[in-house]
Amino acid sequence: MKYPQQGLPRDGGPRAPDLLEQQAKDWVRKLGSGAARRSDARALERWCATSPAHRRAFAAAHLQWAALRPAAELAAEGDVELHALRRAPLGSRAPVMRRRVFMGGAVAASATAAGVLLLHPPMDLWPSLQSMQADYKTGTGEQRLLALAPDVKVELNTRSSISLRADNGLTHGIDLVDGEVAVDVARTPDSQAFTVFAGGGRVRATRAVFEVRQLAKTISLTCREGVLELSLAGRSQPLASGQRLVYGRDTLARLGTMGTVSRVDNAAAAGWREGILSFHRTALAQVVEEINRYRPGRVVLIGQALAVKPVSGRFYIRDLDMAIAQIQRLFRLEVTSLPGGVVVLS
Repeated sequence: MKYPQQGLPRDGGPRAPDLLEQQAKDWVRKLGSGAARRSDARALERWCATSPAHRRAFAAAHLQWAALRPAAELAAEGDVELHALRRAPLGSRAPVMRRRVFMGGAVAASATAAGVLLLHPPMDLWPSLQSMQADYKTGTGEQRLLALAPDVKVELNTRSSISLRADNGLTHGIDLVDGEVAVDVARTPDSQAFTVFAGGGRVRATRAVFEVRQLAKTISLTCREGVLELSLAGRSQPLASGQRLVYGRDTLARLGTMGTVSRVDNAAAAGWREGILSFHRTALAQVVEEINRYRPGRVVLIGQALAVKPVSGRFYIRDLDMAIAQIQRLFRLEVTSLPGGVVVLS
């Protein structure tokens, strides 16, 4: 990477604020590219230390797209393809435009580009279009408990969103747009089953406690109590207490099966509902990705060799900076702290 110039431009060049803004955007794009190296982290730290204006520019570049979201939505109002996408049922929606380069020069002025940013949020800086249309959603680090009926409770984990399915004012199910939910259903056997739709699958429950997690194209279904029935592409699979099934939209096509049912220890499974993140020989890249779901700002891991390092441990969600410090000591990593809550591990 050609590092941004430390000094200010001479007469005839770009104005200093404009130059700093562009340089800060370049740094944000570099960190999000997956191609940054330890030397880049050190150079960025020096760049931010140049002056308070540099630090402010970097923090603003990291956060500005969230502030520009309403403008992007307004710009997208005139886009015919996006308008059709909004009106389509949740299950039938699909991206209709190609991904553009993050923070390209014409993004702010182009309605189509604004729509692309809504469909494909860069670095997960804000929710997707589908998530913004959801009936209920949570932000980073936020959790929310909903009583959707006298006998149905749904708890949303961080950065999660759901849309309701209802008839005659009565909610009988939800679409999990993204994120993670815990569902407690206490209906009688002759009542209508409560249904959760996720990743092309349909989960039905009458009396059960279960969790559904949908990130990217992978869905994890865990039964804590009772019995569930998962239907996917014309097939069905029951799940009993202490069982988990991981599936995806293409699971049947690739494997010819809905996936393998595994056992989980309900007694020892303290999780996000208890304020704990637990990992057992989990790749460091996945641990960092999970921490980023709960922590404001962003943790960036540099180095492919580090990405696969196994991590085992239990971390308190309320103190994830301590988790970062423990990981740093475990692997003897260099830590670069940047404005806007950005932390680089290398």
